[in-house]
Amino acid sequence: MGLPICDVCLKSGILCQGCEDKLKSGEVSELELEISKVLYKLAEGKLWFKKAIDMGDVVIIITERDQVGKLIGKGGKIVRTISRAIGKRVRVVGEDSDLKSVAEDVLAPARISGINIVYGKDGKEKFKIRVIKEDARRIPISLDVLNRVIKQLTGEETTIVVDEH
Repeated sequence: MGLPICDVCLKSGILCQGCEDKLKSGEVSELELEISKVLYKLAEGKLWFKKAIDMGDVVIIITERDQVGKLIGKGGKIVRTISRAIGKRVRVVGEDSDLKSVAEDVLAPARISGINIVYGKDGKEKFKIRVIKEDARRIPISLDVLNRVIKQLTGEETTIVVDEH
């Protein structure tokens, strides 16, 4: 596993032909390049991620499940450094995670009290993610953005609500 850009490019600050081609073709975005630079400076190749998705005011970094904690860092230090470097909020999510895991990752530090399946009149399934009332103020970004993020990562329609009791 590694970063989207090779170590040689990250060390030198100049992109090789292969990495330049990845950037031009869109296989690697400018955002992923910036995040790669930050991670390389912090950990010299010991940290990595698979993809970064820009959702407007928040960036979702997708990595392997066992890397989520490492990418966040002790006390959120690494994710805070990335956030400062790119000028946006950052959430780290494990790849191939189920709905509950993704919801927990993007809603943290707010806690989830439950997830319900709601069936619409058209018969479509939608998931209602309930957040503990005491944690409502700890929800990191707007509920609309969070719903979009969860849909992009899992393909599931969701509605995030705050429990009333």
